[in-house]
Formats: sequence, C-alpha cells, structure tokens
Amino acid sequence: MFKLIKIDLTGKKIDIEDASDLHRDFLGGLGVNTKMLVDLTLPGADPLGPDNNLIFGAGTFVGTLLPTAARTELTAKSPLSNRFGASNSGGLWGAALKFAGYSHIVLKGKSPAPVYITIDNDQIKIEDATHLWGLNTCETVNRIRQEKGKDYQVASIGPAGEKLVRFASVLNNYHGAWGRTGMGAVMGGKNLKAVAVRGTGEVRVADRRRFAGIMTEAFKKVIGHESFGYTNRYGSMVVADPYNKICALPGHNFTSGYFDDWEETRGRRVFEKTYKEKDLACFSCPIACTHWTNVKSGKYKGYQYKGLEVSFVMEFGAKLGIKENAEILQCAEVCNLYGMDVISASGVIAFAIEANQNGLLGKSGKEVPSVWGDFKGIIKLLVNIGQRNGIGDLLAEGVKRASSSIPGSERYAMHIKGVEIPVRDPRGKWDVWTLGYLTNTRGGDHLRTRSPVDNLLGGVRNYFEEEIAVSENTFNSLDMPKFLKEEIFGEAPYKVDIPKMAKYAEDLITIINSTGLCIRPPVHRALGADFYARALTAVTGHPYTEQEVMKVAENIWDLQHRFNVREGEKMEECAFPDRFYEEPLPVQSGTNSPLPRDITKKILKSYFKARRMEYTQGD
Repeated sequence: MFKLIKIDLTGKKIDIEDASDLHRDFLGGLGVNTKMLVDLTLPGADPLGPDNNLIFGAGTFVGTLLPTAARTELTAKSPLSNRFGASNSGGLWGAALKFAGYSHIVLKGKSPAPVYITIDNDQIKIEDATHLWGLNTCETVNRIRQEKGKDYQVASIGPAGEKLVRFASVLNNYHGAWGRTGMGAVMGGKNLKAVAVRGTGEVRVADRRRFAGIMTEAFKKVIGHESFGYTNRYGSMVVADPYNKICALPGHNFTSGYFDDWEETRGRRVFEKTYKEKDLACFSCPIACTHWTNVKSGKYKGYQYKGLEVSFVMEFGAKLGIKENAEILQCAEVCNLYGMDVISASGVIAFAIEANQNGLLGKSGKEVPSVWGDFKGIIKLLVNIGQRNGIGDLLAEGVKRASSSIPGSERYAMHIKGVEIPVRDPRGKWDVWTLGYLTNTRGGDHLRTRSPVDNLLGGVRNYFEEEIAVSENTFNSLDMPKFLKEEIFGEAPYKVDIPKMAKYAEDLITIINSTGLCIRPPVHRALGADFYARALTAVTGHPYTEQEVMKVAENIWDLQHRFNVREGEKMEECAFPDRFYEEPLPVQSGTNSPLPRDITKKILKSYFKARRMEYTQGD
C-alpha cells in the first residue's frame, strides 16, 4: 500500500489516505504530484496563498536498493511563473519518508503562525516554529536535530522563503535543494518553516525474487555504461569544458560564449586536481557524482563546501564572471543559507549588472556591481535579495517582474515563461536539450528533457537533426521501444530527429522523476521504458508493460501542459528572449549567428505535432 499524508495547515488537520490507485495510474513521484496538483488547485489560485497545494512525492523506487533510488519531487503552482512548478532533490530525505511508511505529503492552507511538521513513523505533528523563524537553513537543521534527534532528515526554508522571494528554494538538509520555480516561497506563504522526517521501517516489494534480479541488472547496466567513469570522476562538471569548447557558455548574461582562461580557472580538471577532496553519494547510488571541496592554498585556504556543481560554475563563474572557484562556492553557500535558487539568483543579478552598465537603475545602481566578476558586490547583492533590502526587494520578484518595473531593461531579462534560463547559450549549440528549454512545462529550464544519445560536442546538421554521440554497441542496446527507434533515428547513417526525440526524452525523464531514480547519464542512457515497466511490476505487483508506462508518462506531461493553459499560458510564450534571435554571440574567433526565429517556430510546430499538443484557438 502507498499512503499519503494530507495536512490542512489552516485547520491543523491531518489525514492519511491510501494512494495505491493513484500510484498505479500515475507511477508515483512526479506523476502522482501532477495529478493531485491539477485536481486540488483551483484555477487562478494565488501561488503564495492558502489555496495553493504543496506536494512532496518520493518516487516509487525510493527506499529500495535500485541504483540512485533517492529522488523526491516537490510540486506546487509556481510563484515565479504562475504556472506548473516542480523541483527534484535526492539525498536521504525521500528514503526517510518511505521508511516512515509514506510516499507523499500534501500541504494546503496557511498556518496563522510559523509551524513545522514532524513525521516520526506513524507520529505526525504540527509544531510551533516561532523560535525557528528567521534562522538560515543550516541553523534550522541544527536546531531541529538538537530538539528532536540527529537522525531526522529536514526540508527547510531560510529567510528568502519567509520573505516570499519568488525563486526561494527548499533546502534538503544542509547542501541539497529543491531549487527551481520557487517552492520555498510557497512554503513561506503557508508559514511552514520545515518538514522533518524520521523513518525506521522498510520498503516492501511485491515480488522479492524478481526484484533482486532487476536490481542486479540495473547495477550492471549503470556501472557498465560508457558514461559511468567520467560522471563519477567529474559529476556534473563533466560538461564545463565542452560548453566552453563549443562556445555555449552563458557568459556575462549571455553576451559571451567563450572565455580564453576558462579551463585554467573554472574547468573540470583544475577543480579535480586543486579543489576536490572526496566523492559523495545519495542514498543507494553507485555513481557518487557530487564532491566535497577543500581549498588547500591561497587566500581561501581551509574553506570547505559541497561542490562544485556545473550550475554553480556556469551561473556564478560564467554568467557573473567570477574566476575563483572558492568564491563561486561561497556564492552558492549564501544562496543555500538563505534558501534561494542558484540559477534564478544569478540570473537576476546578471540582469541587474547589465541594466546598471546601461544606466537604467538610477540611484539604485549604487547597490549593484558595475563590472562582471565583482565577488564582494555580488555577495552583498545576494544577501540583499535574500533579505529583500533595497533593490534586492525588486530583484526578489524575478527578472520578468523586475524588468517590467525598469523601463528599457526587458532586453536584459533572460527568461522563458518567467523562469530564468540556466547553463548554456542556444546560439552555441542547437539540439534536443536546447529545444527543451522552450517546451519545458516548468519554464526555462534544462532538466526535463535530454537525449539519451546526446553529443556534448559535435556540430549542427541543421535545426531539425542532431548527431549521435554514443558507440554503435550502446546505440544497439538502447532500451527504447522499437517503433520509436525507427521513427526518431531513421536508417543508417543514423541521426536524431530533434522534435520527436524531445518528446520521447521528456516522457522518459517523466518516468524517471516518477519512479525516483536520477537523471545522471549512466541511468538516463542505460535504463529505458522496458526496464521501468518490469521494475514497477516487481515493486508494485501491477503488470505494467512498456507501452503502458510510456502512455502514462505522456498523460502526465499532458496534464502539466493543460494546467499551464488553464492558468493562461499562450503559445507565444514558448520563445527565447529577443537577444538570442537578434544578436550574434561573441565567441573564440568571430561570432555565432543569432537563432533563426522562423525556423525555431517550425521546429516547435513539429514538436507540438509529435506530442499532439494544442493551445486554445487563436493563441
């Protein structure tokens, strides 16, 4: 049985429900979250009001020993985009919830005073949090563990969430985060400081013998995949150097795709040799793709923190121009302590710096750095955003809202559907991942679609096709429905149909986020729909087929899209900022051409056709 906890913070009421049917029909995790958000949230609900629903959903496999079975989805209507909001995090929190006997928590209403939730197996309480209000996330975890026990796993907000910074995050213990789309602001709007969980039970599977075989198969495929070694070695930093080589960095608010000194200052090898101390792993993960940094020399000698992650180095290192890795990590640490999404925080500061350089901020320009790479100025502005002080109060609204209040600044606001764009410039490389920025149901983000045969380097055949990067053996063993292989890759010499692969990749990642595995390349490339169908059958007892799992994923994505359309989304919102269509991108030698707006629209039409997705007439 899959159980969910429903908590009404207004009425201080707690109910337990059987969610087995929801799990069967929507796989778990993200799928169940999506269905409940659509059904429970009234059209037009204020994302920061009591009518919004905040839903934690541990994936179906979380708490088992399948490789990387640690991921939990957090879902609500986003205060940043006013559309579907979701974020994903690993670590130990989701496993603790499953060990306590639950898969989901639904939180509605608003407490009249600050509270936090404790779940200790079957003991669920709404507790006073007035003494926690105002603490940063690290202090919050420490205080709860001092009062309740060291073995509690804590999801908490910092001052940014309390002050309703629209891109506030929810911290997963000390260093992990449900980062994107402002879930921390939703918690703050409910006067909910934290959800602390302790579980001592176990996750039972329907067919233990079958599951044991599937677990062995999964570990062999993940560990044996050609992407395993470099993902373990570098983690997400594996892409740091390739993105510079293909001139796709988001440098200086997407005005420079390449830095001459990138690999020597912010590259993956300098991090590994100079900063990396040890590998770290989430629950049941053989990849261990995160790292612990210890600065061994220089002015920051002795400084330690978790990372580097590629989002840290791309956002603070490239987008804001900071060269020193220890300073990049300190920016990330401030974001985590205040509880702010690294990507959105960097995006609003990049916007402010460029607006300031163009004389648009008036007297407020004194509060914003005037040059790229001003570490002290960036740290000060991060704190002011987290506290909503000075111009930080405006920037806490996100770039879309901030730019609407500063005449002439819209060109510097790099967002899609109100969500700040991360990591990579589409003028540097057009592929499935790039198209996914436009089609993502949670706005301008890169983590809800990715081809399982993507090429980090390589060229562009044309805007409709992408090259294949994996070996012939890997391609032939790709776990993918046969008819989709033929439809997406065609005949040898194989290529990738970008619009069709984008749809498939979104569906595959929807399955992954519903079952609770990780989207790191060894999992994403090694395991497909057939594996997930067999694993779901062993865990739940329901006889899933490959076709059924793919269809459910398609339905989940469609529900998210229909939620967005219900909340007012128009087709024209599926577009990059004008800068990408109108300005060449300065690179190592010369420039990359702007994106062709007309061709981008044609590709989107092909994608909408593949997904059979529609907007209301006239949009």
